[in-house]
Amino acid sequence: MRHSKRYMLHLLSLVLFFTVGCNSPDQTNKSEIVDSSANNKKETINKTYFDTSLSVTTISPVLYKALADTLNIRILEGTYKPGDSSIMHGHPDFALYVLEGSTVELTSAEGNKQNIDFKKGMAVILPATTHSAKNIGKSTLRLVVVEVNRPRD
Repeated sequence: MRHSKRYMLHLLSLVLFFTVGCNSPDQTNKSEIVDSSANNKKETINKTYFDTSLSVTTISPVLYKALADTLNIRILEGTYKPGDSSIMHGHPDFALYVLEGSTVELTSAEGNKQNIDFKKGMAVILPATTHSAKNIGKSTLRLVVVEVNRPRD
């Protein structure tokens, strides 16, 4: 029971870190003209999309490889050996699953740092974020990341 409370505390801490500390700079507004009625009336709607220039596979291709990429969904495998780090990068809304755990220092775009103990089997769903990461643990971290690049109102 004590171990599960610690796990839940880490999970809550991670969700709060991403939600509060990292949830704005990685999205850009784009306008889209849509046909809003049968009489072809056009209107402009502002929607938010992920800035693909911040993609982790572009910024840190040694640490992340794309396993699949279609329908605005990407499945990535991330591998951080002890001491490996990625520079500031972004993810659209995403989920991650930990294959092999370690301790990671995450730094938000605002410079806030937090150490997270990623445990094997841990699964988390998170909003879009921008951060850097460094494996400060003694074991290799392996993750599966599922990114969902969708318009945001």
